Amino acid sequence: MKITNLQINNFGKLNNKNIQLQNGINVIYGKNESGKSTLLKFITGIFYGLNKNKNGQRISDYEKYTPWQEGEFSGKINYELDNGEGYEVYRNFTKKNPQIMDNFGNDLSKNFEIDKTSGSKFFVEQTKVDEELFNMSMVINEQAVKLDEKEQNTLIQKVSNIMSTGEDDVSYKKIISKLNKIQTDEIGTEKSPTKPLYLTKRKIEELKQGKQEVENVLQLRYELEEKKEKLKKEITEAEKELELMQEIKKIQNEEKIEEEKINVNKKAKQDIEEKKEEEEKNLGNVKTNEEPKKSYKELAIIPIVLIIVCIILFLLKQIVVSVIGVIIAVASIIGIQLLSSKEKKEYEKQKQQEKEEKNKIKNKIELLESEIKEKEKGILEKQNELNIKINTQKEHLKIKYININNIENIINKNIEDNHIIEEQKLINELKLKEREAEITKNDILKKIENYAQIEEELQTLEENLNELTSYNNSIEIAKEAMKEAYTNMKENVTPRFTENVQKTISNITGGKYTAVKINEENALMIETKNGNYVESDVLSIGTIDELYLSLRISSIKELSKENMPIILDETFAYFDDERLKNILTYLNEEYSQSQIIILTCTKREINKLEELGILYNKIEI
Repeated sequence: MKITNLQINNFGKLNNKNIQLQNGINVIYGKNESGKSTLLKFITGIFYGLNKNKNGQRISDYEKYTPWQEGEFSGKINYELDNGEGYEVYRNFTKKNPQIMDNFGNDLSKNFEIDKTSGSKFFVEQTKVDEELFNMSMVINEQAVKLDEKEQNTLIQKVSNIMSTGEDDVSYKKIISKLNKIQTDEIGTEKSPTKPLYLTKRKIEELKQGKQEVENVLQLRYELEEKKEKLKKEITEAEKELELMQEIKKIQNEEKIEEEKINVNKKAKQDIEEKKEEEEKNLGNVKTNEEPKKSYKELAIIPIVLIIVCIILFLLKQIVVSVIGVIIAVASIIGIQLLSSKEKKEYEKQKQQEKEEKNKIKNKIELLESEIKEKEKGILEKQNELNIKINTQKEHLKIKYININNIENIINKNIEDNHIIEEQKLINELKLKEREAEITKNDILKKIENYAQIEEELQTLEENLNELTSYNNSIEIAKEAMKEAYTNMKENVTPRFTENVQKTISNITGGKYTAVKINEENALMIETKNGNYVESDVLSIGTIDELYLSLRISSIKELSKENMPIILDETFAYFDDERLKNILTYLNEEYSQSQIIILTCTKREINKLEELGILYNKIEI
């Protein structure tokens, strides 16, 4: 499979780009931040779509590669499969599914499986390579070959797995271990008391023993039936008594509520009586006005005396003085008359007010007396109604629960919460005894079931035992098959894969390391120049990096039915000139029929290719 053309309309920082790719080596050159990683993401985005979920990242891929400029978020890719069939895939990244055309313009979009979450699975169906495998195998970046010490053990295990089983995440030893664990957990042995094999055999023995116990429990069954009937009767009686007590408690609660209402009326009557007493005191405290004293009438003697004096003066011929005295006397008489009249009116007014105030208080007293009588009447009526209601309810209960022996005592008893709790406790105890009797009875019934039924269960258990035995035999066969497959892998696939890895690492390291082996403990062994084999974990990190790159390049042929492109993203950043020369020469010679895409921010690869005289296709972005 090879990619022939990339048309980027708008994707992240890339806009209006058209890139032609060839078979063989393609070098895409651009300075840092020029969009090489974005271009790589565009390729996987066209094939697999962009994920809108963040998956633990700060932003999703969809958000990250949303166009920086205005324009349609889209692009197109043209590629050919190894059988010569060509395809053109156009994808608008705002939509889930792309448009897929063949070389003849036929729309094939609906010919492939469409997943509800990830969309069209066209590329997976064509190449058998999903996005994760594409990124893990076909794309080799700087981080993929620059390992720290913590990653070395993981690398060694992956290499060992591939060389022993053909899969980097499948270990022969782990598979055998899992099969052994299945035998232990799901089957067990005759000595493992919690496992199926032991439990099945034990159950068979118990059933056989149970057949012998049938006759011994027949009589006990009838005794339990009598005990159950007696307990049932006691429970029924106790439940009736509890029901009666609850109804009595309810009546007593209602009686208390009604008595509280009556007490409220009694309190209201008492308040009215207190108000009446207070008004009676107010009536007694009304001030009685006394009749005015004779003070003004007594003053009348003064003008009379004055007139007599004036007459005497007149007789003595003191005419002016006597006239003046008469005038003064007359004025005094008039003034006294006016004052006396005013005092009388004031007295009459006060008398009237006193009368009105007393009448007002008397009216209040009369109203209060009327209210008191009304309250007394209401209280009496309520009390009578309550007594009739309570008596009626109790008579009804006597009829309803006529079969209860001590009904009179219960009805006339003051039912407290603890009485109900005790009765409920008694019922629970009786029910527990009944349940225990029922369980015992059921156990007995199980034991006295007919022999045919016991035999049927025995037959089922024996079949289960045969199945467990057969299952165990199947696992043993599977283990043998795994061992045979493992041996076949070691004898056929592993040598071919090992040869490829050896060839690759020999070329990359300039012949420093030429042989790779794997021992029975899945330890990866590397042959040094002097012929000595050492475990790979003692090698330098640089050598481990070379080994991993060899593994990645070699594994690409094994992972897909297509001859997939090899994408090297800044892979050689830490390679010295000699190592770079070796790997480029090896790729050109051994993978001449493959498409190799090198993404780089330096011209080292370009210069080295030109120095070696290797043809390549140069693209600048």
